[in-house]
Amino acid sequence: MVRAAVRCVVVVSGLVMLAVVAAACGGSSSSGGTGALATQGGAVKPTPTPPPQAKVEIADNSFTPAQLTISAGTNVVWEWGGANPHSVQLGGRASDTMTGSGKFEKVFDTPGTTFPYQCGVHGAAMSGKIIVQ
Repeated sequence: MVRAAVRCVVVVSGLVMLAVVAAACGGSSSSGGTGALATQGGAVKPTPTPPPQAKVEIADNSFTPAQLTISAGTNVVWEWGGANPHSVQLGGRASDTMTGSGKFEKVFDTPGTTFPYQCGVHGAAMSGKIIVQ
C-alpha cells in the first residue's frame, strides 16, 4: 500500500514537472519577433533579418561619399541635410526633391553591377555611383 502511494506521488510529480517545462518552452508567444525565433500559430519561424545598410549624405551640393562599394543585398539610404534642395535620380527612379531633411532608400541585389546616380536639381555636376560586389 505504501509502495503504491509512493509510486502515485512520483507519477504525479513527474507530470507536474512536465507541464511546467512544456509551459516554459512551448507556451504561445505573441512577441512580434523580439528574439531570434518567434512563434506564430504554434509553428516556430525565424525572425527576418534586415538587410545590411549603407548611408550617403546629401548636403552642400554633394553626395558623401560620392562613390560607394557595397555587397549585394545592401540597402542604401540617402539622407538630406543642408539648406539647398536636392533629389536622387537613379536608373529611371527618382526621389522627391527635398531640403533639409528626408530619406530615399534602395536595396541593391545584383552583384557585379554599377549604378550611377545624380541630383535631379543639379544634374551631372552633382553625381555619384554605387558599385555592387
